[in-house]
Amino acid sequence: MLRHHLGRAITEPQRRRWVSLLMDAADEVGLPDDPEFRAAFAGYIEWGTRLAVQNSQPGAEPPPLAPVPRWGWGVAPPYQP
Repeated sequence: MLRHHLGRAITEPQRRRWVSLLMDAADEVGLPDDPEFRAAFAGYIEWGTRLAVQNSQPGAEPPPLAPVPRWGWGVAPPYQP
């Protein structure tokens, strides 16, 4: 996955815009608005987009066999007020 971003020179404003679009899309498709879910989802998106920026810069050489973590939900039950 990291190699898909090679040479694209993604900027920080582009990264932030992509995060914003993904969060808007989550709302549009009806993903849960539960605070814990959204925090986990946003954290994963932030992590991934920051890696994309790093690996898109000139001269970046991501490791050839780097594992890609799998995001999941269900580690803890949603918060019930």
